[in-house]
Amino acid sequence: MVTENSTPLILALADVETLIVENPQQAEPKVLRIFERAQILYDNQALLVATMQLARIAWHLNQYEKGIKLCKRAEQLLLPEFESQYLSELYHVYAQQYWGLERFRSALHFWNLAMEKSLVHNQLNLQIESLIGVANVWKMNEELDLSYSALSLAMTLAEQYDFNVLAGKSAILLSWVLSDLKQYSLMLEILNKAEDFLEGYADSTWSTEIKDLKSISLTSLGRFTEAEKVAQSVDNKRVANRGPWVETHTPISKAIVAIQLKKHDSARRYLDEAEALALRLNQFSLLSELYWLRFELESERQVPESMLFYYKKYRQFSMKLLRSRSIALGKDRCELAFDILNYKAELLIGRLEAGAFNASEGGFPAFREASIWLYACQRSLPETDKSIVIIELQSEKELIAILPIVHALCQPHELITRFKKNRLAMLFQLENNQQHKILDSLTAMLVAYPWWRLGKESPKTKVKCFSVSDFLANKESYLDKIEGCE
Repeated sequence: MVTENSTPLILALADVETLIVENPQQAEPKVLRIFERAQILYDNQALLVATMQLARIAWHLNQYEKGIKLCKRAEQLLLPEFESQYLSELYHVYAQQYWGLERFRSALHFWNLAMEKSLVHNQLNLQIESLIGVANVWKMNEELDLSYSALSLAMTLAEQYDFNVLAGKSAILLSWVLSDLKQYSLMLEILNKAEDFLEGYADSTWSTEIKDLKSISLTSLGRFTEAEKVAQSVDNKRVANRGPWVETHTPISKAIVAIQLKKHDSARRYLDEAEALALRLNQFSLLSELYWLRFELESERQVPESMLFYYKKYRQFSMKLLRSRSIALGKDRCELAFDILNYKAELLIGRLEAGAFNASEGGFPAFREASIWLYACQRSLPETDKSIVIIELQSEKELIAILPIVHALCQPHELITRFKKNRLAMLFQLENNQQHKILDSLTAMLVAYPWWRLGKESPKTKVKCFSVSDFLANKESYLDKIEGCE
């Protein structure tokens, strides 16, 4: 996280962030150079951030054991003053490494910790990342209903927070779950949403995965011509060396469509291509899926010898998959049972869901829970035409009475929230010469309101206007102590 007081090394590490995702091999030597410089300058924060970045690079490069060692080193560098800023992210990176090693119990444990800490420290993106991680573990454990509900919530929250990439990621993973649940019409709707979320996103890997999934859902719905058109539109070269799993699954998706269309020669060609790529990856789940498709194809062609051959291959890799996951479970150092971990995850998700939606009840589309509203304020810092208006009333009854009228003033992209029981806060788009106008208008409205219908005299209300930067710098003094946002 970059702040005004960030050191030059922290700023340099922030510049490498995008490269870590796009080309981790190139990012690694740059981060190592900054790490060495941080050692010389005794910059503890830069040492911590660089170590966490190296752990993330190791995850991108499938070097999971190395990633865990780096996470443990980062844990040693995590001084108390850095915990609120980095602990949630560290737990998330830990979970990713264990996920890569298929040690799902440990992964779920660390995503639970990441979710818990991100709730405490109001780190919205990590709340969603943790929620996605938990849902992935549930999918692997065939807890499909739990996974579906968690990913639906993740997509909704990401959309509400305006995290389009996370919303797209959630939608793609949700469509996989819907595929397992055989809800193909809803799957298609979610994939259309994913396309909207990721529109303009530079990485072509996810757009390729969306097309693959669309072709599968269209095929399952019997819309073969559309499915073939979508499948053929995928350019495999665009994802080569960027998304090897997606690169392999693309010909599998094309083969599924070809089998349904009785184009057996094309299906064999696609499966040959997929097999060559999958054997290079040596990923047992992919290979077992692929050989089952080959078995189905030979069944269609009624070739008994080939059917038997590919069925044996399917059984071979299915057993290898089960054996590898059994070994991974044996190596899992987390001793908590899945039932206990699931129970804790459900409690945390309940807190997250309640916190996100308790303020938006009553049909007020501009209303946001306080932490979401504060995040919107932080995002609007560079915009000079944004202002914050606070109305302080004397009771919750007065706040509930005046809320619909104040909410009606909000234009698109303007937001309102409540703090404590008697304060409303609005994020308005106002030019400098309009701030006094909104103050005068609100004051006049409050004076004109028929308070006598609530059995009250005209209450002593206060209306204040601030710039976004002034408000965020002193929000505790303006609002006393903000519940849930410390």
